[in-house]
Amino acid sequence: MRTKACVMFNGKEIPGREQTVLDPAGCGPDVAEVSDNEVLRQAFVYVTLEVEDPRLALLQKLLLSYKVDWQERRWDEYTDEEYEAARLILVTETIDVFVAGGPRFGTDYDLSSACPACGAGMRQTSAYVLAGIYPELIGRLEEYRAVDSYSEILVDERLADILEGAGISGLSFRSVYSLQKDNRQIKLPWRQMWASHTLPPMSPRSTGIESDEVCKSCRRGKYHTTSKQPTRIAYRAQDLFGAKDVNRMWEHFGDVRWTGDLKTAVLGQPYFLVTPKVWRIFRDAGVTGFQWLPIRVVEDE
Repeated sequence: MRTKACVMFNGKEIPGREQTVLDPAGCGPDVAEVSDNEVLRQAFVYVTLEVEDPRLALLQKLLLSYKVDWQERRWDEYTDEEYEAARLILVTETIDVFVAGGPRFGTDYDLSSACPACGAGMRQTSAYVLAGIYPELIGRLEEYRAVDSYSEILVDERLADILEGAGISGLSFRSVYSLQKDNRQIKLPWRQMWASHTLPPMSPRSTGIESDEVCKSCRRGKYHTTSKQPTRIAYRAQDLFGAKDVNRMWEHFGDVRWTGDLKTAVLGQPYFLVTPKVWRIFRDAGVTGFQWLPIRVVEDE
């Protein structure tokens, strides 16, 4: 595993522009990218380095000396060998594969067990419905073999057949429809992944998780990951007993808009946790646009 950092700042805030700090820090075009934006009158500079690289601390010191504000994002990168050795792998989305869907577009839910404050725990009772009124998003179904919709994973029928044929435990599928402007629902050649098993809460030794906005009512909803440090999800070994090839987390991640009305709701759903067997199938199928993060197994707290 390698941990990397990306430092982002405005080069026009520095006398002599970004080279004033890049050159003495030894950050050339192999690690630094500059994008001028004439409209915003800014020069966006992105410097990507491994956290152990001495150039990172030197660059930060130079930015401080010129009183330049910067943002920093950190993440882990893993080898195939580390994925293969993982107990479970967290699957998180990127904006590249996002497609709008859910309750606002006709997906039905049972609210009997839902948290009244954030909606966590409501149970889907229908096929999954996407927003066909946004053609620029629906077009991603032609570009990718798997897409994300508020942490729900949708796969094309060919990939669904491969997963079914592989005997993946804990996995079933639901149909996917597209809501049209005239309110018709058209069935799509896609399937929604459905997990039968939910893991217990993650270990408090997990890092890269923001919990300041976590629902005060159920403590289950409104979790977020943070770019300030790498996301590292940990579980106690005893909490992994009974885990399947495909599982959902207990925690619900993402933005939430919930007033009790499904027609206006935005629901943050639990992330998927899968075995290397599932990761391998996605990799071999050429699936891109998702992040895969091996979990950590820790001793009892």
